[in-house]
Amino acid sequence: MTLVLATPDTTLPSDLLAQFRFFKRLGMFVLAALIFVLAPVPGFLLVPPAMQSYLMFAITSGPIALLLSALFVVQHRKNLSATFYGHHIRQTLRLGAIGLIGAYLLSGLLVIVMGQPREAFMADLLSGLTQGQILFKLASLLILPAIAEELMIRHYLLRLFPYQRSVIWKWIAVVATSLLFAIIHTQYDSWTTLALIFVVGCLFAWVRIVSGGLLVPILLHMLAEVVAASLDWTWAWAGFYS
Repeated sequence: MTLVLATPDTTLPSDLLAQFRFFKRLGMFVLAALIFVLAPVPGFLLVPPAMQSYLMFAITSGPIALLLSALFVVQHRKNLSATFYGHHIRQTLRLGAIGLIGAYLLSGLLVIVMGQPREAFMADLLSGLTQGQILFKLASLLILPAIAEELMIRHYLLRLFPYQRSVIWKWIAVVATSLLFAIIHTQYDSWTTLALIFVVGCLFAWVRIVSGGLLVPILLHMLAEVVAASLDWTWAWAGFYS
């Protein structure tokens, strides 16, 4: 966490060190929030209910990821590469991956110790699907939510906080965005799962601030999907759930 607590990096692009324009950022956040809420609606209305089980992430996160990516490109077209990739990529990705895997393992051990049941959402995730449908659903789960949620939470929401000004603002930004990140995952019931999502959200916010770009949090989010699914299926196979 030492990099998060450091003073603002004076080597950052000049536009990032410019005067904080809250209302301009608020306007972009409102537009992004409208996309986040409304973009999935046509999919639910047009896709037959029988197909929605395996097209779940394609019709929800897919349109959001596409539209928010387009908005991001338009917004940062002058410095798109620097804004997306950021810096300190290898270091933050390595440390983030270690922290992510550790958090999931600790959460898994807590589930065993407390004798908690399996999340109903995970138990039903691939139920009744053909092999092709399973592959499509897993592929869309791996890619689309990571792009959609990182753009919404770790870009448009995080930018509402002047986290480059002080350590306090950094912590406020990390905690506030992570709380919302946990709240929007209403498909989960267990408090331990929601606590894990909050911790992982803090990790994503940390790497977003340290790296200055979206690439690392998106990659770690994708890794989180793989680790979460693998751990859940392993625990279910081993009979660790109550």
